[in-house]
Amino acid sequence: MRRYTLWQRGLVALIVITLATLTGPPLALAGAAPPRPGSAYSMDMFGPAWQYYFPRLDGSPHMSAAIRRDLLDRSLRLASEAGVRWNRLTTWWCMVEPERGQWFWDDVDAAVQIGQNYGIESVMTLLYTPYWAVAGAPYAPECPNNRRKNYPPTNMADWENFVRTIARRYGANGKNAVHYWEIWNEPDLPEFLSIENDPGDGTVPVYADMLNRAARIIRAESPGAVILIGGLSDIRGSSFLDKLLRLRGELDIRNSFDIVSLHAYSNHAYKISRIQTVLDAHGLQRPLWNTELNYLGWDYAQAQAGLAGLYQLMTACNVSRSFWFMSYTTRWGPGIFNPIWPSNDPQPFWPSPLYPTFQALAAPFQLPGRPTAIAPKTVSTDQRPRFEWESPTQGSYPIAGYKLSVDNDLFLGAPLFWRPEVDAWVPANALTFLPLVTGGRRAEARGELTLSGNHFSPDTTFGYTPGTALPWGVYYWRVAAVDDRGNVGPYTEPRYLMVRPPISTYLPLVN
Repeated sequence: MRRYTLWQRGLVALIVITLATLTGPPLALAGAAPPRPGSAYSMDMFGPAWQYYFPRLDGSPHMSAAIRRDLLDRSLRLASEAGVRWNRLTTWWCMVEPERGQWFWDDVDAAVQIGQNYGIESVMTLLYTPYWAVAGAPYAPECPNNRRKNYPPTNMADWENFVRTIARRYGANGKNAVHYWEIWNEPDLPEFLSIENDPGDGTVPVYADMLNRAARIIRAESPGAVILIGGLSDIRGSSFLDKLLRLRGELDIRNSFDIVSLHAYSNHAYKISRIQTVLDAHGLQRPLWNTELNYLGWDYAQAQAGLAGLYQLMTACNVSRSFWFMSYTTRWGPGIFNPIWPSNDPQPFWPSPLYPTFQALAAPFQLPGRPTAIAPKTVSTDQRPRFEWESPTQGSYPIAGYKLSVDNDLFLGAPLFWRPEVDAWVPANALTFLPLVTGGRRAEARGELTLSGNHFSPDTTFGYTPGTALPWGVYYWRVAAVDDRGNVGPYTEPRYLMVRPPISTYLPLVN
């Protein structure tokens, strides 16, 4: 630990006090935020129907029991270790609002937060209408039983209310956890978007209306949000896009999307070029994302041999991000996990033969080391305890900051940090200090005055004090280093902490 002379301490303390005045508790630089991941290696982790088929406590594929959050944690942690930095997270409207005004967020909350814990950014895809929003639909609160979930809502005000509610929850003014929004999935195919007695291309103006409404609401509720046009299939996607872009007036979509999302499973270069040709014909320049990439017919050996070349082809086709479909092996192609869908294997997410191949391509770097947790110890009588840790050695890239999680919830006896009480970002370029105590002509720093950054040793101590008091109770906490590419290193082992009032001691009165 570097020590400082008295005048150095005073100078640094003055700087720190100035920063503290600007930022307020907890101490951090104003506007500081964790870095966004930059990797092109992304994944559709669970597939469009993940909420329905993901294992639950009773082992059945429906929403009548809690989702296996331990398996969510395992799958997302292993995916992160393989280099996955983006997850296409499909959110069915009919699952989060199965009855009008009755919201069910636990599954999506857990997937978003646990992904964030491991440095995985969620691209949220909005899909499928609840039965109550479609005139003539049969009663079907279990979403997959709703035969008209692929129909647009009868009243578009219901769609607007759903989009507004979810944007407020996860967008910049809410949890600030979702910054990319994809509106529907393969709207060019009737199994995903259909209307009654379609005369042909009847879904084109319907989808344009839904896209325009969603984009307007999301941008208003979540400034800075990025809108993806719904992933276009490699069957009819290019012709559907052309018809969409020909619309004018209230149905003009040209300013309602920032990225073109497409899908390709075979003859990739040709199918992507058809999308680019349509954009060129309309004089539009938009980034291309392949949100469902795989190769129909590949086995593990072919995928191991061809994966690098396929991602290189995506780059050559000006596709800036590609999401492997899916994380587990299906009839659509091999994944990084062994097949589980829809069998609900009680122990899924074991790495497949493709896992090390994907990891070698997506994560050819060293992560930051594991920090050393210092304080608090097992008991605190302060409801705003100061969490302290010592920085580790950096990996391939400089450490940008630290991710601190504090949770008071257990699932199957383990803290999973899926709904943390504290989820803090502590920048590595912030200054941490304890206030000066002045007396006479001397000024001494009480405790260690520590700094971080490239000019100081890696054994720097960092601290974070929650901005609000924690209720009395039992908590668990952990911290991890994050490099400047958004890669999250290993967490410290969860540490037990009891926050309780001071215990008074007394002797009984004797009459």
